[in-house]
Amino acid sequence: MNTNKIAFITCVNNEALYMKSLEYIKKLQLPEFMEIELIAIRDAKSMTSAYNEAMQKSDSKYKVYLHQDVYIQNENFIIDILDIFKNDENIGLIGMVGAKIIPVSGIWWEDHRKVGKVFDSHRGFMELLNFNEVQDPYTDVKGIDGLIMITQYDLPWRDDIFDGWHFYDLSQSVEFIKNGFKVIVPSQKIAWCLHDCGIVNTKNGFEEYRNKFLDNYSKDILPLVSILIPTYNQVKYLKLALDSALNQSYRNTEIIISDDSTTNDVKELVNQYMLKTDKIKYFNNDGPTGDRGKFNMEKCFAASSGAYINYLFHDDLFELTKIAKMINYFLYDDTLSLITSYRKLINENGEYLSDTFRTVRQYPYDIFLTGEEAGRKLLFSLINYIGEPTTAMFRRSAVNFDICNYDKHEINHLVDVSLWLKLLEQGNMIYIAEPLSKFRIHASQNSNDKTLAFWASLDFFNIIISSYENKVFIKDRKELLECLMSWYKEYSGDLIRFSDQYNNSSKNNPEIMLLKDKYIACYTKFINILLE
Repeated sequence: MNTNKIAFITCVNNEALYMKSLEYIKKLQLPEFMEIELIAIRDAKSMTSAYNEAMQKSDSKYKVYLHQDVYIQNENFIIDILDIFKNDENIGLIGMVGAKIIPVSGIWWEDHRKVGKVFDSHRGFMELLNFNEVQDPYTDVKGIDGLIMITQYDLPWRDDIFDGWHFYDLSQSVEFIKNGFKVIVPSQKIAWCLHDCGIVNTKNGFEEYRNKFLDNYSKDILPLVSILIPTYNQVKYLKLALDSALNQSYRNTEIIISDDSTTNDVKELVNQYMLKTDKIKYFNNDGPTGDRGKFNMEKCFAASSGAYINYLFHDDLFELTKIAKMINYFLYDDTLSLITSYRKLINENGEYLSDTFRTVRQYPYDIFLTGEEAGRKLLFSLINYIGEPTTAMFRRSAVNFDICNYDKHEINHLVDVSLWLKLLEQGNMIYIAEPLSKFRIHASQNSNDKTLAFWASLDFFNIIISSYENKVFIKDRKELLECLMSWYKEYSGDLIRFSDQYNNSSKNNPEIMLLKDKYIACYTKFINILLE
């Protein structure tokens, strides 16, 4: 490899543009002992094949891959890039503009943290594209635009995948990073290059290659999301739920199925899917793990590996862009521990139902809430506006607690409420106004168990008390009394209904006997607090 040579490589189909580009190259200041090599590839089948052909022809250590309509205006260009390379041998690839984060769409310019600058005519007139300023001599990025790509190491271009004219640049950026090299954009007081491209054509295969890029590189550029499906003796809706998970526009997912079933129906259905995809991990628990599915939720979580978690109950559905839209928020805000959305109710036939006071859209637009704001809203209203487990996604690193209990209190029914509040102690929340999931109402679901309302009232009471004792969400005695009176107004009727059920038919039922003891303790504590 000749360390005293720099090659300028161009894929050419317009000689006039190329000749103009060469005029600018000839004006560049050349360090002593360095020489320039010019390589033009004509009649290329694709950008990657052309660049691979040129790379094989040249023994230059340093290579500049540039479009035929790029004009280098910085006369110290060669000196500047050599200084960057020689000061850090880990830098493999330099570009003029690039993305700090590759968005879930795979389109680098949708990154609102993108950096760099270039004169460009993609909108039909020449303008300075001046993105976020690079303060240091250079900044690391995840991908650069292909108008000019400068290397000091040779890596094959992926002509086996990108046999057209799009996404050769981002794929090569990822390849360099996978091989341990830095991809950077330098600081430019004045834009180093002018790109006279005219209006960009994104109809000649752009969408095809965008999908190829995401199919091949999502695991390298985007975090893993675990979709957790606890199951029990039901396949009527499970196939629809599974399809909604597998068909997500976001590729980097795993699906964890933890099965409490007493039959083989779920296992047989899942086995059919596992023949077609490696995304699914199935665990058979040989029967119910107990406590109304709480332990099964915990088993799902323990078996997962994702940086982000989203439950999907086996009778619910995801909209196909759910994961992508939520992850795009997580990528840009490290303070978020939880993201939820508006959800729609459907019946057993998949038909939409009217909103209830619990599911009505909370905001007409996407909104950021601090953890304290979101938690207080839930506690003071006693309404789980955040939604059922299917509705929300959360950050795994925010979970430093038992996901199914609230501090010292065992949660018997409101596992979702408890989980949301604990997550909101750790970080902030986004509420997305668009409906991204569907919660199914049908006759055979657990929520039709009449005792669950009794457990819910006890759970809310214990959560209120614990939040006050820890000075989380409820700050003083006045707020405690406000919450407790709302609780009493909402749930006092349950005490009467429970008494009727206890007296009429359930004195020998162990669950009802346990509820009786807990109700006595709960209302005793409630009265004592009022009398303090």
